Amino acid sequence: MPPRKREVEELRSLKEPTLDSHQRENFLKGVALFNQGKYWHAHEAWEAAWLPMGDGPEDDGEIFFRALIQLASGLHLKKCGRYHGARNHFSKAGSKFAVMPGVFLGLDTVALRIFSAHQLSHFDQNFTCLLRLRGE
Repeated sequence: MPPRKREVEELRSLKEPTLDSHQRENFLKGVALFNQGKYWHAHEAWEAAWLPMGDGPEDDGEIFFRALIQLASGLHLKKCGRYHGARNHFSKAGSKFAVMPGVFLGLDTVALRIFSAHQLSHFDQNFTCLLRLRGE
């Protein structure tokens, strides 16, 4: 059973979750796959990092993984020509990135929020987003 899905409105502060080695491996694998343009596979890797999370406040960071998954899904759907679904995912991802600290698990969430917004406002153009982990 997946962890409880947090709503943006219920988050007051967001602490980075403690990832076990398997979750960390899947997180990093997702970053690498996303940077290769393999958005569906990135989604799958991030889902594998997200699903073991629990329902307590220490796991509120699950919303970060859902935002990454939605961003990757939006890019995948856009490539497949499923534009309504793509726009929906970009919108959901952007609202989640907006409630996060500027850097979360080493990724610049401000840049990800801006990228999500650009996907919506300039949908006819193709933008590339590469994820860089801070400190690595």
